[in-house]
Amino acid sequence: MKLQKRQFLLAVWAVFAAFALGACGRPDSGIIQNRRGTGVKTDEVKAEETKEAEGANEDGAVSPDGDGTELYVLTRIDTENQTAAFEQESNGRQFQYAYDTGTKFLDKYGKSKPVTYFVPGDVVQIEVSGRTQQLKGMQLSPEVWVYEDIVNYSYDPSIRALTIGKSKYACDADMELFSGEGRISFDELGEADVLRAVGRDKKLISLSVSVGHGYLALSNTKLFEGSFICIGDKIFKEVTKNMQVEVPEGKYLVTVANDGYGGSREVEVKRDQTVTLNLDELKGEGPKICRIRFKVGVEGAVLWVDGRQADYSKPVEVSYGVHTISVEAEGYDTITEKLVVNSAEAEIEIALSGASEGKTENEKADADASGAGTADTNNNNSGQNAGQNNANQNGTNNNTNNNGNNNNNNNNNNNNNNGQTEQDYLTTLYNLLTSINNNSGNNGGAGGNNHNTDNPSAGATGYDDLRDQ
Repeated sequence: MKLQKRQFLLAVWAVFAAFALGACGRPDSGIIQNRRGTGVKTDEVKAEETKEAEGANEDGAVSPDGDGTELYVLTRIDTENQTAAFEQESNGRQFQYAYDTGTKFLDKYGKSKPVTYFVPGDVVQIEVSGRTQQLKGMQLSPEVWVYEDIVNYSYDPSIRALTIGKSKYACDADMELFSGEGRISFDELGEADVLRAVGRDKKLISLSVSVGHGYLALSNTKLFEGSFICIGDKIFKEVTKNMQVEVPEGKYLVTVANDGYGGSREVEVKRDQTVTLNLDELKGEGPKICRIRFKVGVEGAVLWVDGRQADYSKPVEVSYGVHTISVEAEGYDTITEKLVVNSAEAEIEIALSGASEGKTENEKADADASGAGTADTNNNNSGQNAGQNNANQNGTNNNTNNNGNNNNNNNNNNNNNNGQTEQDYLTTLYNLLTSINNNSGNNGGAGGNNHNTDNPSAGATGYDDLRDQ
């Protein structure tokens, strides 16, 4: 009996000794055993278990949210490094995944699209490989609405709401707008910036700037101060000393004229950048003279140029710069407008409308507020580019019907200007203002009126811009 007890004690001692020797031989193993014994999981173990629990399907693909219904805002696409970054719509968590030629990019209808089809601000659903953490698929969500080309909007920070047209949409207090490669705040929006919105019901999920702005800075302005500068066909401003103008991004033909001098030059304005234009380089040799052929559609009408009666049976010569014209005839409204002349030759056709007698006071006020709103004025090019830039002016009753034609003419003007570094051209600002006003009232959907009440051309009513394209 004693022998058996001794053997038992020896066996216990041998087991203990073996354990002690093993522990001395691997000092780290005691720590590892202790961790495992406590039941505390390492971060690596937790992450691995999370991946396994996130709804892996048969080929190992998972959705980061686990059920494939969570929405994500695409925040960046890096086509060079083939990575895509996302922000989870519900909680703001950030994700970044690599993609390859096997990644499926789909529109909301499930049709395959190139990766360049997607832009920051898109709201998508994604599928990620559970094993490699590669982006296996990305599809535009069919659950959201998208408004493009929004110009009629305003933001009220006190209620954290963006008004688009006449509808209000809630947005997060810290919401920023995607712009180019970065983000901006509402305070950094330009007067004429165009937005793109994505949302669900009455809640905005993302906002992007689809057309931003830059700045045109003018130097050596002395000769042209007090006259006007035309930037493209929608910005018309009085020149002040070394002024800087906010301009929507794009290419524009810039024109100035004064005291017999003037010229044009194409400039490109890039988003959030400033381009400088030296007006000394546009004045050219002078003084220059423009020969204007006036066609007045009423017999016996009288034409006044800068307060002097002009014989419009032959071309009227005026110097480059700003001039005032008036046309009056018995039984017709009198037209008074200013012309910015910057071409060697031009032709202006003026068709008078009936006088204001018999109209109500409101109708008279409407006619006065529109400048020469009751006149039909057709400006036709002469010379090398004749016929390329006809601008049809319509009365207050016909403006809406002809607005589409006016916009087409403006588009043609822009196309004709491309690639030309210095060139005179002819157009009419009144047509421009009419087109802008009609666009403001007739753009449907999320567009409509420009959100900016200080329209760049607002102070130029009654001014014509004569430029021979």
